[in-house]
Amino acid sequence: MKTGLLQDWEANAGNWKSRSAMLLYRAAQAIQRSSPPLRWLGAPIVVLYVLYVEWLLGIELNLKSKIGPGLRLYHGTGLVVHEAAVLGRNCALRHCTTIGMKKGVADSPIIGDNVDIGANSVVLGAIRIGDNAVIGAGAVVLHDVPSGDVVAGNPARSIKRCA
Repeated sequence: MKTGLLQDWEANAGNWKSRSAMLLYRAAQAIQRSSPPLRWLGAPIVVLYVLYVEWLLGIELNLKSKIGPGLRLYHGTGLVVHEAAVLGRNCALRHCTTIGMKKGVADSPIIGDNVDIGANSVVLGAIRIGDNAVIGAGAVVLHDVPSGDVVAGNPARSIKRCA
């Protein structure tokens, strides 16, 4: 398992925007989780992350989120991931996707490994998305999705089982 600042580098090959966003995200996250002297020294990196990734690129990956290695961002703009969300390894997120809460902070999704989430999707609430699931573009997911399922629609319904 790759760790560190470059854990998403290969997953975003050929996409400088996603590579730079993920590199700054991992650096800012490491700084935020460090002890106060290092946190103060690393503050310019966190500010750069906020200015470049959040404000300029429009990608809101909360530094408190637990995101596994190998996250792929396709276009990224308009992407929002809540602070309590958990994403597994090798997930793919596309533009205008929201992963967030319904009512309270503890009400955020847990997304398994190798999950592919289409553009303009919304995943809300204390739900679990199983490994190898696919969420179609424009889906509104408010309930658990079993491993290997393909879901689409509003509200999202299973349309195929990929096992």
